[in-house]
Amino acid sequence: MKTPAPISPDDTFTPIRSVRLYETIIEQIAALVQNGQLTNGDRFPTERALGEKWRVSRPVLREAFRALEMQGIVESRPGGGRYLRAERIPHPAEFRGLRLTDSRETLLHIWQAREAVEVKAAGLAAANASRGQLAAIGRPLRMLETMTPEAYRRGDVNLDFHSAIARASGNPVLEQMILDLLGRFHETGFTDLAGPEDWTGLRADHQPVYDAIAAGGPGAAENAMAAHFESLRRELED
Repeated sequence: MKTPAPISPDDTFTPIRSVRLYETIIEQIAALVQNGQLTNGDRFPTERALGEKWRVSRPVLREAFRALEMQGIVESRPGGGRYLRAERIPHPAEFRGLRLTDSRETLLHIWQAREAVEVKAAGLAAANASRGQLAAIGRPLRMLETMTPEAYRRGDVNLDFHSAIARASGNPVLEQMILDLLGRFHETGFTDLAGPEDWTGLRADHQPVYDAIAAGGPGAAENAMAAHFESLRRELED
């Protein structure tokens, strides 16, 4: 078993400042591979050491390593650390394409399940949402009016919008099902579907759903949510 690769001194590392943090981590690992400081078979330093060097949280590090593991670039051994298993690491844009190709079928299955429950939730929200819950649904869309692309990428406006509708449905079982599916959807690779510049149409995609819920029409809200799901399904299938 190899010992952790000697990838000091400290100036090898630079603090992570990108809004798509996991991709920046992958880029830095790729640079270490390219300059020979990490080679095939080397063991990575611990999460704690990497987190301190790159000034990122463990969840962000794990997202990067999970992406690498899905492509067979990194091997994770329970209790034994992580090991590099490749001579080259793809560019982030190439990497997004690889991840999406591998997960497209799973994304479509989760999308179908989401559609079934979220269309119903939209109708219930139209019937049951309080004034405060309506404000929570509309808040992510209002934020987009002044939000910069960088601020958008740091948060998750889409997740906030759909979660707020689930909570406004008044059905805690349905709410939990939707929150679980949202989590699985994002873990599988939804964030790779659109590039970081493709955020500007988000309000237009979601505004009809909010308008129908705010108007208090369950049927119209269900139709608006169904149309929203149909739009992205075509993108997934393409």
